[in-house]
Amino acid sequence: MVHPADEQARTLTHALHTGDLDTLVSTLHAQGILAGRPAQLISNLRPIVTAAQRDYVSLLRPPADFHAWLSEVLLINADGTPAKPNTRTSRVLTLRALYRALRHLGVIQGDPLLDFHSPAPERRTDPLPPRETLAALVHAARSDAALHAALLLLWHHAVPVASLLRIKWAAFNPQGRTLLRGDVVSPLTPEAATAVERLHHRAGYNPLFDGTLETVAALRIFPYDSQDALRLRILQVTRHAELPFIPPGALRRAALRDHAQSATHLGYLNRTHYDRVVQFAQAVAHHDPAPAPSGHGPAFKSAEQQRGTGDRPTDVEHS
Repeated sequence: MVHPADEQARTLTHALHTGDLDTLVSTLHAQGILAGRPAQLISNLRPIVTAAQRDYVSLLRPPADFHAWLSEVLLINADGTPAKPNTRTSRVLTLRALYRALRHLGVIQGDPLLDFHSPAPERRTDPLPPRETLAALVHAARSDAALHAALLLLWHHAVPVASLLRIKWAAFNPQGRTLLRGDVVSPLTPEAATAVERLHHRAGYNPLFDGTLETVAALRIFPYDSQDALRLRILQVTRHAELPFIPPGALRRAALRDHAQSATHLGYLNRTHYDRVVQFAQAVAHHDPAPAPSGHGPAFKSAEQQRGTGDRPTDVEHS
């Protein structure tokens, strides 16, 4: 009769070799030796395990160049988009936790990640792309109505990415050219309003027919089903235009540097907080960091986020 511990080790080993992450993670999570949300753990491990199967790399008995191989794998998402530093860090942390759990059960003896240098975390104060580069990206996206409007809402109005993906046409007032953001009605810049109106008409709104406004009200403004989908489209446009890849978060942070017209313009309820975060953002842009605003959470937190409807931190941030 096979000892239960040996049977479990065999199950876990087979699951890792075959990419059966549901079995691997659920088994370890059920025993309380792999913490976290199983769905997120699986998401973090999937790109590494998939690449290991593709390259015939054993994660249980890694080759001598394992660290160099892993560093390359961490750079790219499964869909070919660049992985953000925080995403890479989350994946390494999950792999470390997996190895720790496997050592606890005696499936492996050593630590394959011993002396592995994790990627540096993404910093909010990293230099932002020049204004000219952002303008070139917006110009290059003109043939894609959805992306063009999305980029302008990010850059001109600092709309949180998660809010951008969820927002519906009911929030847009074509007469006033405003966008409802949580408890704030934001007047759009002429360029952003024109881009959103163009998209509104493509969705089916026609100002000559009153019923069309209500018909499209329940539809989402943007077609992206995830932050990765938005990033991939940006990557495609930047490659075609021979521009560096610019993540949505960088565009949004640049709004405070380039388009700080008013508190409501950028979705802030509190004018004092708005003044402080703009001062901080513009100081960072000029490489002269000012003290970060205190008492209001992250420096770039807008009204949507303060209400809990903006970007939510996750184990893997695909921005």
